[in-house]
Amino acid sequence: MDHFVLHAFNRAKTTKGELNTFRKEGKLPAVIYGAGKDAANLFVYTHEYEKALKSITESTIITLDIEGKKVNVFVKEHQREAVSKSLLHIDFLEFQEGKILHAHVRIRLRGTPKGVVSGGVLENPTHEVEVACDPSVLPEHIDLDITSLEVNHAIHVRDIPAMEGVKILANPDTVIAAVKYARHEATAAAPTAEATPAATPEAPETAKA
Repeated sequence: MDHFVLHAFNRAKTTKGELNTFRKEGKLPAVIYGAGKDAANLFVYTHEYEKALKSITESTIITLDIEGKKVNVFVKEHQREAVSKSLLHIDFLEFQEGKILHAHVRIRLRGTPKGVVSGGVLENPTHEVEVACDPSVLPEHIDLDITSLEVNHAIHVRDIPAMEGVKILANPDTVIAAVKYARHEATAAAPTAEATPAATPEAPETAKA
């Protein structure tokens, strides 16, 4: 598991103009909350976070080095400017060691399904699942091998291999991935119905008050 460390430092309440000045200096405003503590305002270095952002997920544990004090957190969310997409703010969630936490873990599909090789289309409606576990065993992602998946077959949450200490909270019947016939093939395979006379449309009913 990759380990990410971000250097941070405390900040006092600042005005909008002051925050913009700090952003131009490469300091990204952030807040950390959770673990039964009051929220605290921070800055992190923008370049460090952007580098980590290429690899982290919602379930990646990050160590914040806050002026020498180490705190383990998750990224709850970050905000970007609507037009330039530049980073504006980060929310960090601190957690308590040894306490069960809930998190969403990304699902990664591996391989090319047999059904796709034979002309089917892969559908992937579910990209993550919620789990409950101790932070020490929280997976960053779940890899599923889908090479054996045939047309008109699916992989469900219940098919995820058991992970020691990790409880999956999602509905076991939820479809993660399925292979179906391409639309034009399904249409060609369907029997052609005999033409029937069109029914005379009935006049719409008038609702009464």
